[in-house]
Amino acid sequence: MNKTELKNKLLNKNGKYKRYLGSPLRYAGGKSLAVGLIAEYIPEDVTKVVSPFIGGASVEIALAKELGIDVVAYDIFDLLVNYWQQQTINGEALYKKLSKMPPTKEEYEKVKNILKEHWNKHDGYDGKLDPVDAAVYYYYNMQLSYGPGFLGWMSSIYQSEKKYESTINKVKNFHVPNLKVYNKSFEESIPENKGEFLYLDPPYVLDGDSKMFKGIYPMRNFPIHHDGFDHEKLCQLLHEHEGGFILSYNDCSWVRDAYKDFEIIEVQWQYTMGQGETRIGKNRSERDYDNGNIKSSHELLIIGKRKNK
Repeated sequence: MNKTELKNKLLNKNGKYKRYLGSPLRYAGGKSLAVGLIAEYIPEDVTKVVSPFIGGASVEIALAKELGIDVVAYDIFDLLVNYWQQQTINGEALYKKLSKMPPTKEEYEKVKNILKEHWNKHDGYDGKLDPVDAAVYYYYNMQLSYGPGFLGWMSSIYQSEKKYESTINKVKNFHVPNLKVYNKSFEESIPENKGEFLYLDPPYVLDGDSKMFKGIYPMRNFPIHHDGFDHEKLCQLLHEHEGGFILSYNDCSWVRDAYKDFEIIEVQWQYTMGQGETRIGKNRSERDYDNGNIKSSHELLIIGKRKNK
């Protein structure tokens, strides 16, 4: 498939991009609705893309599976990285274990407590859990949660056995051999790949006039990866980067000023995190929930041209 074919596959009758459903993982801040647009900005001659923040991997999977591009992805959240590593090589083993776990509140609490104990000992996978079990528990916890959210509460929507079977079938049927995932920070991965084309979806800026008011990675109640994120360092590395990039960021004054030397494209798609929540509290009323409980995005795509071409 080429980019034109992918575009035609994802465009609906109204000329808007549909959600790309290639990722088996529900993930907060995922870019499933942005895949078609982002793919438009990948240069035609690119055969490898490096992603320093894999997250839910919708873009990464589309580039690898649909366009045949080799994708090397990274992240610092160990449990997430371990899940993707196991998903790419052990999908059948994950499915077999998941198929023995019923989608019930009792099972969910059991898994959540195992993950919580593991998390309290160490930020992520450190060998105390078998890698396959760690991947299974992480996936189960995320897929059945409200939000989705790591160590959150279970959503009643996902207690359906029929829905659960459909969900874990995506794990079994996932085959994307040209996607590789590693545990490294962006401070390491970007300089190590200075000549490669990058796709980046980092944690978003929370300060100033940003409409994002609270960090969510890995979870709203302990957003340590989000709150401690070094936006200045990322900006410095991308100004020095030679291979070109597409950066997805939130639209705020700091981002616009920091990346004013690059092409900035205003985009918008619907966020799905928390859209089942019907309560309209202070943050929702003061920010951008004009459409009831559905939150519209406030996004920019920032395009860095390759210096070595």
